[in-house]
Amino acid sequence: WLDFLPKDWVSLYLQRAPLAMAAEVRKEVLELYLGKSPEAKQAADAKLREFQETSLAWSVSQELLGDSEATVQFFAVQTIYNKVQQVAKGYQQAEGPLLQALAPFLLQQLRSPALTQQSRQRLVLALAAIAVHLCATTWSNVVPDLLSMSEAQPQCAWCIILAIPEQLASVVHTYVKTNQRTVALLTGAPALLAAALAQRPAEGGLEAATGTLSDSPFSLAMQSLSQWSKVMGMPLLEHSGFADYLGALLRGPAGSSEPVLELLIEVLGSSSGSFALYAGA
Repeated sequence: WLDFLPKDWVSLYLQRAPLAMAAEVRKEVLELYLGKSPEAKQAADAKLREFQETSLAWSVSQELLGDSEATVQFFAVQTIYNKVQQVAKGYQQAEGPLLQALAPFLLQQLRSPALTQQSRQRLVLALAAIAVHLCATTWSNVVPDLLSMSEAQPQCAWCIILAIPEQLASVVHTYVKTNQRTVALLTGAPALLAAALAQRPAEGGLEAATGTLSDSPFSLAMQSLSQWSKVMGMPLLEHSGFADYLGALLRGPAGSSEPVLELLIEVLGSSSGSFALYAGA
């Protein structure tokens, strides 16, 4: 992999500690985003693009996640996300233990108060991509793990859950609902539904549905149900309490909110007999 690096970086890596490589990458990132010279910015961009294609980028990016500079932090997160996606799509190879160790590390990083909202949102996508890649093999309990995480970090956990269908569809282009990864993820559907139905809307019922960390846990949970049903075929009305829960929402202030209406539309389009919900409401 050293052949992919700029020659001066190869020498630096071979002669000095890996932390020095992180410092060099940091310098180039700052040049790219904050520098004044167009020529220097172009050179930095070329170096960083080459760096992102190397296996060294995994460890250096993890090191840079804790950087205090927002641009460096986001570059690190974006690099990890891109590499996970390339592995999931088969464009790159990565040792199984690498991704297994990466998931808990990134989950821990989500707790860092130094992480910017933009970096946190991208980290959520990286974790969703890892979940999709490992759910049928070494991370079979991904849904219970995320639901457990939701007790302390509800927005982050529900955002990861919400992002899973999109990440799954980006990897599995046909027969998504019968794919082995979908089947593996849906083993957690009963627990996921139960946790979603435990969420309550904000007082007044005003709920945004941006699909980001700025949404409430209730909104993210409702959006998750919609996406898991639409993309993965997760059954909703089969859950004993779902119809009553949705009916109660429709009768209350949250009944006209975007996440609830999106969920209703999904249920109406995917489940026979679902029009009875309107009669009850």
